[in-house]
Amino acid sequence: MMKRLSILVFILACTLAASAQHQRRVLIEEFTNASCPPCAAQNPGFNAVVDANIQFLTPIKYQTNWPGFDPMNVQTQSDVGPRVTYYGVTGVPNGRQNGSTEVFPLSNFTPAVIQQQYNNLTPVTINLSHTLSPNYDSVYITVAVTSDAALTGNLRLRVAVIEDEIIFESAPGTNGEKDFYQIMRKMLPNPSGTATGDFAAGETKTYSFAWKLAYFYDLNEMSVAAWLQNDGTKEVYQSQRSEPLPPVADLGIVVPSENVFACAAGYSPSFTINNTGNANLTSAALRYRQGTGAWKDLNWTGDLAPGASETVTLSDIVINTNGTVNIEVAVLSSNLGIQTNLAGGSSIIKVTANVNAAQALPFTNAFQSAAFPPTGWSSINVGTNGWKLATNAGAASTRSARCNFYDMGAGQTAYLFTPKIDLSTATNATTLTFDHAYAQYNATYVDYLRVEISTDCGQTWESLFEKSGADLETAPPTTAAFVPTADQWAPNEIDLTAFNGQLEVLIRFVGESGYGNNVFVDNVNLSTTVGTQALSLNSFTLAPNPTRDYAEVRFNLVNAQNVDLRVFNVEGALVQTELLGNLVSGDHRVVLNAATLPSGSYRVVLQGSEGLAQTQWVVVK
Repeated sequence: MMKRLSILVFILACTLAASAQHQRRVLIEEFTNASCPPCAAQNPGFNAVVDANIQFLTPIKYQTNWPGFDPMNVQTQSDVGPRVTYYGVTGVPNGRQNGSTEVFPLSNFTPAVIQQQYNNLTPVTINLSHTLSPNYDSVYITVAVTSDAALTGNLRLRVAVIEDEIIFESAPGTNGEKDFYQIMRKMLPNPSGTATGDFAAGETKTYSFAWKLAYFYDLNEMSVAAWLQNDGTKEVYQSQRSEPLPPVADLGIVVPSENVFACAAGYSPSFTINNTGNANLTSAALRYRQGTGAWKDLNWTGDLAPGASETVTLSDIVINTNGTVNIEVAVLSSNLGIQTNLAGGSSIIKVTANVNAAQALPFTNAFQSAAFPPTGWSSINVGTNGWKLATNAGAASTRSARCNFYDMGAGQTAYLFTPKIDLSTATNATTLTFDHAYAQYNATYVDYLRVEISTDCGQTWESLFEKSGADLETAPPTTAAFVPTADQWAPNEIDLTAFNGQLEVLIRFVGESGYGNNVFVDNVNLSTTVGTQALSLNSFTLAPNPTRDYAEVRFNLVNAQNVDLRVFNVEGALVQTELLGNLVSGDHRVVLNAATLPSGSYRVVLQGSEGLAQTQWVVVK
């Protein structure tokens, strides 16, 4: 009888042990940044895996403060920084699975890996719930942790308030990402969590937390994560996720960041308020500042229906030069009496000013100046990426303008504007010429180069030139950052005669990134036969070119006539004149002295009685 009783006790003990084991919900923590190109490349696939396996997962994303700007990090860095240090994260994107396993690259996080970790049994269970206060300004959280077996170690309960989905109208950083998921908004009580002490077998410990909401974009996207972690090993014994609550009458506001092109002096910036909530927006406490100046309060009131927009002009700000205006949203109120605090939510209006008088023809630039954009030019870039001066490649020297698609996120666009150009006296053929160089990364990543013109101060633009992919390339594909050699440039010519008579035209070079490889532009020239015919020449050369000190102009006149030689700088100013007088037909030579000229691109013009001829001259000191 004793033997049979012992067997029964053994079977009962085994049954109890088996029942004390639970599947382990997988905590996946990702470190990412809205200005990180590799994050933009890896996150879509990672997000798809998370979404398809959410029933097994507790996902959290920490927006770091590098490699570039990220507004979600600005709001949460005090909680993100300690988690970065805790895991020793040195690069993004990077993940941690159940605390103790690094995930890099993110493609290593697969359904098979999730299932393996989910079936790694644990004695711990977590019951988690959250509620909102009646006026929706606070969240209350309850966590009950139970261990069916004795558990010891440096145990800490961590709780994070999550925003499951944040969708921006325009990318908040520089990598092109607009959609963000499972973003950590606050850790309670802090990133260190709460020390639980050891657990006896079958013991339950219950905790309560509260947070007065701040910088939350959409209350309907609020979820909560909780996990029990051993700080000695970083192992996560169990995690749990509390799903978003039934929809509330939420408030939402979007003030999109903008790149504004100001063509006329005295520009006052404006911004758009978009009501993204499902209740009427009746007031918003905002503040703004120009550059690094003092903040000014702006209390907006109205009755903006869900989905509606309103434009607000900052009439007290007048901009005549490049600059920025920051807009921050602090508090929103609705006609339902609901109030949401959004301290720290911000947008940036970047103003690019091009308000100088139009330049006379001929117009030319070979990007020889160290200043970029060149004098009179302007650019709209994407963070630190876009149109920059290249000092290692050029069609006629070692300098040119480069748009670094190699580093820009897919879909990002950068603009390079010429000064205003005066075509009011152009009556015959007017031509824009430029050289470009480009190599594809491969056929998958398609970049675009466009040239556009505006006759209404940048309000509307007409396309003159567009090439992309293989049609744009001048060199074989390469997976290294492309730098062209001297023979990897192609000339381009665009007829602008249809725009003759316009007092002011603007031309811009548009680089649209496919996350491919770099494109270069050089030797931009716009010229016309200004009210005359072309000068009849059998030959016209200038050498050496580029020049350090002296260059010789050689030309062969078809017909005898009075001839002058003039040199213009990139701003169209006359810098040298040679009155050659009446010349017979045949060969002639003129020496140009560059000793008093700074490095740059110049236009050499031969003006005769019957017309003119011109060529480009590059001076390099």
